[in-house]
Amino acid sequence: MMKRLPIIFFAILLSACVHSNAGQTAAEAVPDYAPEPLIISNEHKRAFRLGTNLLVNHHYRKQKLSAIASDVHLDYLQALDPSHIYFLQSDIDEFKHYGDALLQANKGDLSALLAIYQRYSERANALNRWSLERLSRPFDLGGDSTITYPETKAGKKQPWPADVAVAQAEQEKRIEDQLIRLRISGKSEEKALKLLRGRYTGALRRLNQISMNDVFDIYMNVVSNRFDPHSNYLSPRTNEDFNINMRLSLEGIGAILSLEEDRVTIRELVPGGPAYKSGKLSVKDEIIGIAQGHDGEFVDVTGWRLDKVVDLIRGKKGTLVRLLIDPANAAKGVREITLERDEVKLEEQAAQSTIEEVSEDGITRRIGVIKLPSFYMDFEGAQQEKSDYRSTSRDVERLLKEFRNAKVDGVVVDLRGNGGGSLYEAVKTVGLFIDKGPVVIVSDAKGGVRNESDDDAGTAYDGPLAVLIDRYAASASEIFAAAIQDYGRGLIIGSNSFGKGTVQTMVNLNDFVVNNTPNLGAMKFTISMFHRVNGSSTQFRGVSPDILLPALFSADEVGEQAEEYALPWKSIAAAKIKPAGRISDSTLGTLRQLHETRMLGKPELRRYQEYIDKVLEKNRQRTWPLNLETRKNEHADWKKYQDDYEAAQRKAIPSLNADKKTLKEIEERNAVVDDEDEKESFVPDVALFETLHIFFDYLQLLTPQQNAVADAA
Repeated sequence: MMKRLPIIFFAILLSACVHSNAGQTAAEAVPDYAPEPLIISNEHKRAFRLGTNLLVNHHYRKQKLSAIASDVHLDYLQALDPSHIYFLQSDIDEFKHYGDALLQANKGDLSALLAIYQRYSERANALNRWSLERLSRPFDLGGDSTITYPETKAGKKQPWPADVAVAQAEQEKRIEDQLIRLRISGKSEEKALKLLRGRYTGALRRLNQISMNDVFDIYMNVVSNRFDPHSNYLSPRTNEDFNINMRLSLEGIGAILSLEEDRVTIRELVPGGPAYKSGKLSVKDEIIGIAQGHDGEFVDVTGWRLDKVVDLIRGKKGTLVRLLIDPANAAKGVREITLERDEVKLEEQAAQSTIEEVSEDGITRRIGVIKLPSFYMDFEGAQQEKSDYRSTSRDVERLLKEFRNAKVDGVVVDLRGNGGGSLYEAVKTVGLFIDKGPVVIVSDAKGGVRNESDDDAGTAYDGPLAVLIDRYAASASEIFAAAIQDYGRGLIIGSNSFGKGTVQTMVNLNDFVVNNTPNLGAMKFTISMFHRVNGSSTQFRGVSPDILLPALFSADEVGEQAEEYALPWKSIAAAKIKPAGRISDSTLGTLRQLHETRMLGKPELRRYQEYIDKVLEKNRQRTWPLNLETRKNEHADWKKYQDDYEAAQRKAIPSLNADKKTLKEIEERNAVVDDEDEKESFVPDVALFETLHIFFDYLQLLTPQQNAVADAA
């Protein structure tokens, strides 16, 4: 995704403005933190050699260190200072002689990575201290100056500051922008100043608590990511607590977090968890502050280590945590949400169904919709041979039986937001819709291939089928959608999927050394790639829908194509399959034409397209006025537009049964929320609404004789 307002160690909040002399004593309170001594150990050298050896010899991408050695130090600079705030151009010029640092590190000389980090620490300390001093003086936020945040994509980086004066001038603009954003989000001048002073003080404290292990982690992950974005080094601390730290499903909020340019970002919402059920969080939202209970003080977590953020979010079931969120949808603005910690129960991740009715020209179609948040399996129950253990394929088979009894005319499987899960269950679930045969091909780094197949003859459902996908449908979801498409089994509707078609393994580095060696950590790296049965990989390209719906994010903003060193698409020999059917080009052409006619002709769909276009424009905005009143007016105008849009859509679009479930959940949440700004509003699911109409058209094309009977009746 296109990174918005990139700032390392400083969150991009809806910030504040200051005209008074509030906080004049801030400069006196600048802390005098002494950095921790950084000493390279033999364990670091050993871990580096073992880790890079695994990458070179066993990663799917066959790549020697010498092929990337000349510019890995540039990636390291970028990892330390992704927004080009701290390093000066003179530093970058000086560091050119570190072009062989990677090869030297492989020989045991890690001095280059330490020297570069120490310069970074000096620059960052100085600018953070300057920022605290600047916060002690008043700001004039009534002028006509602006700030432009350049793109952070590869090849589109802004220049490094020419000198300290330029760095400070740009930093002053960033602070003004942060102040404005905090004020727009409802913070008082005093509160905004306090938050920012806390932010920069915390940045100084964390910066000077960095250990050599932390520096080593950064460099090792820079090297790992040059092989692909899903390969990384896990330090001993991270490796020991990996599952809990990364998946907050044990008495937490149920979210998988990642660090993107030093900002804590929602990578995935665990189906059934508090965050998922709240409807208040989305993938790519950034967590910039955390508070405990109803009235705890917010702690700014921009620039924090991921494990430290997790520690603040985790807690006992039934307790409250408040999050300050900078949403992926920039149009929403920074907001505060409250979540009650809970355990994620398997049944809450399970497939759910509704039956929707679509009527046109006197004909009514009953369409069964299965919402599938993930591909799950109760492995413990299966191992214990429990007769009632839960799994995706079992639950979907049960729902299909209910649909048959209800005499639905067709089935839609909704995979939006499904980040994947069990490959076994994805294959088994495809098997419910095809007779038998290969579902996905897996190729390994040595060129070997194997088929993952459905070996059970017969189907649980052989009627009309459609699959709804979006940019966040990934991995196992893409395998399911691709198989349905390649077998000609059903329509694929929505936006292009994520494009994550690789398989990773985890190797503990201590497995290669003798006993009593300190924990060296682990390497996670890519060893295999998924391919559709037609031989084309789902990697990078994802699955392209037959009928395209409007999307909030493009391929270069979210998904594998947005990653700098993603493995490329690859094709191998196709598997032999017996197609279940074929959707003709003429049928697809007719469906697309009918869809486009509706998008242009129906006010609610025109309004939907216009809304998405405006959100995309807002998310891509790079230049912002540093005038508080102007920004307040812009924010008010946008909020009014959003409110008007939502009200118009609620009035125009009949509620689906799926919508009614959502509306009930929203009403139940809002009933216990005191803050009016935190309450959620209901917006009809326009994508599902149009998907049902596309599917209705498909059913009409499939059964003309039945249509004639219906008309006559």
